[in-house]
Amino acid sequence: MPMTQDDIHAHYERDWTRRNDAARSTADLVYSGPVQDAVAFEVYRTLLADLGVRTEAGALDLLDVGSGSGRWIRFFQETLRPRQLVGTDFSAAAIELLERWHGDAANTRFRVADITAADLDLEGPFDLINVANVLFHVPEPDKFARALANLHRLLAPNGVVMITEFLPRATMRTDWMLVRSRYEFEAAIKAAGLRISAVRGIGFFGTDPMGIDGPDDGVRHQFCQVRAQTRRIIGGCADDASRRVLTELMINIERAALAYVSERVAPVDTPGQKLVALRRR
Repeated sequence: MPMTQDDIHAHYERDWTRRNDAARSTADLVYSGPVQDAVAFEVYRTLLADLGVRTEAGALDLLDVGSGSGRWIRFFQETLRPRQLVGTDFSAAAIELLERWHGDAANTRFRVADITAADLDLEGPFDLINVANVLFHVPEPDKFARALANLHRLLAPNGVVMITEFLPRATMRTDWMLVRSRYEFEAAIKAAGLRISAVRGIGFFGTDPMGIDGPDDGVRHQFCQVRAQTRRIIGGCADDASRRVLTELMINIERAALAYVSERVAPVDTPGQKLVALRRR
């Protein structure tokens, strides 16, 4: 049965508590793979540069929405080193986890906050707002519209909202996600006073293939098989040296596939997740 945002909230309260209790290091909290991260982070840095976003240390006031276990917090702390980094999550268990593992940096603070709340108060404005793997977990139309309105309100006049989306031609519903079509998504952001500034693919086989049209047992199933087999092969390596070689091989395959596709089709038609940059209209 498809989950509501409240159902997803309840799941993550339990899951982040369990992960935090069991973790011995940040490595135990990672839910994305090294191939996925290497490719996505590289695309992210390149897109910021192409958009003219200042990324030197201390240049940005940055908001990370749905920080979870800190995947993007780590990237921002190590790569962008913003003037101010505010991490939020609707799960109190996630914030407890983040404060334990990432709360030492002087420029970083965490808050329990729901981007869909009508009374959301995060001060701001922010030069860069990151919203990764969040909005397709908000199936309710009214909450989705409030989330976009809040992003518009929190964004600095020349700022950028970076969102991970799939943007298929037809809206897709799973138990966990409402993956809105590119047409439904664009209409919603337009109503909120935002516009798409750029779209880039951030994975080929390495991300969920919900951006591919068609039935689950078709091309999407083939992509899922490659993704699962890659994880098994890398995870089954007997030694670190072999694991590094295979990881680098898969990173290069992802990069090559994305580069090939980007020369021949529009970015919105690349498989898997896209990085979508939004700006004020």
